[in-house]
Amino acid sequence: MAGSERGCPELQGSQLLWTHEACSWTAKSADYRALQELAYVNHAGVPVESIYVLMTAFPLVLMAHQSCGPLGTPAPPLAKALWDTVVVVLPLTFHFSAHLEQPLLLLLLATSILELRRCSKGGLSWQATFSLDNDRLRFVSEYRALVMMSTCVAILAVDFSSVFSRAQAKTEEFGYSLMDVGTGSIIFSSGVCTMPKRGGASRLYKIMKLWPVLLIGFVRAALMWGIDYHVPPGEYGIHWNFFFTIAVISLVSTATDLSALASATAASLALGAYQFYLSWLGGANFVLHAERLGLFTANREGILSSAGYLSLHWFGVAVGSTLRNSGALRCVLQLFLLAAAGYFVNLTLSFAGLEASRRMCNLPYVLFTVSLNAWVLALLGSVDLLAGRPRTAMSLSVAGVQDSMLPVFLFANLLTGAVNLLLQPLMVPFWPAMAVMFGYCLLWSVPAAMLRMKKKKLKFW
Repeated sequence: MAGSERGCPELQGSQLLWTHEACSWTAKSADYRALQELAYVNHAGVPVESIYVLMTAFPLVLMAHQSCGPLGTPAPPLAKALWDTVVVVLPLTFHFSAHLEQPLLLLLLATSILELRRCSKGGLSWQATFSLDNDRLRFVSEYRALVMMSTCVAILAVDFSSVFSRAQAKTEEFGYSLMDVGTGSIIFSSGVCTMPKRGGASRLYKIMKLWPVLLIGFVRAALMWGIDYHVPPGEYGIHWNFFFTIAVISLVSTATDLSALASATAASLALGAYQFYLSWLGGANFVLHAERLGLFTANREGILSSAGYLSLHWFGVAVGSTLRNSGALRCVLQLFLLAAAGYFVNLTLSFAGLEASRRMCNLPYVLFTVSLNAWVLALLGSVDLLAGRPRTAMSLSVAGVQDSMLPVFLFANLLTGAVNLLLQPLMVPFWPAMAVMFGYCLLWSVPAAMLRMKKKKLKFW
């Protein structure tokens, strides 16, 4: 499947074709369910290098925001939030969903170059420091928020086949795609932002506070079953969902509370043992091809992949510690080196016949995710070092999403479900689909920006 293929699905005999002529808005319920069963299957994916290129939108969008700047003080709060969304969120929506990736990248690049020429007068030095936001490294906060924002864009965009390339949907067994990036990046970024524990509440108390995430997982599973919502079982299984994975990672990481060095060691050991099970004990064949006869086998993807995701989180903890304890320029260089090392090791594994699989969260997928996120962090760190001081205020929508990460993700999931119940997204033409995407992004980004202006956060624990 070519990465550029878009359009609405149409069955011609036993073959599923994608044409814009098939965008007829609606189809019979039975026919639409049959199309859904086939429309999300992606055996091809895209070249891994294209994912790295896609991620360059993050620093470019931030530089464009710095160039445009926020609205002045006299503007009402809603106008400020809307302007911020137009400058930051809508370009991300176009970039990660529509046909306009290359022109948009060129436009953002031109704006960013002009901004860099204006700001970077003194060059870089080993004494350079990162800017802070509420005592946290600003570029790390921006990174985590942008990962979540692009994930929120993609989870609905993938349902609009006239907008979103089918080659960027989640891969069925092996390969790379934009939709494969989100879950791993969210888990890795949570590790990066994990701060060292300094006393405070007991571990048992912290574990008990994880109940909202578990509750969300159970409620989502019940709702999906109750309304017969289409969810490809190859994602996590029949009943499992990403909120259960978040709960498992949070539970284990809170219970163990490892240092940076111990986290890296534990991640390596856990990932090595898991890959040994997949490669030499028949685990890969079980995950990909076993029948779903009981509760465990029905949810084997979500349960077993938690080992890989836990390793990702622990690697993130180690990287986050390095960011907080290294010189700024040295840190950026180390991130670029980590990104390159992960890429070339993964390439070597691919030549040896070991391919990345999001469905299993295997060794190559973990290495790819670490490498890709190190690449993004290095780019954002470079932007922070090159930008003038003092920096323009942090984007309201970016900061708002960072402040209320899980509630924003949950709200975006609810909106995605509502759109799929009200429409048949696979059949919607391009421009109406983009209009829905813009409205959807406004609904979760503008409230986040407003909360930031009011200095309020939404937290479950």
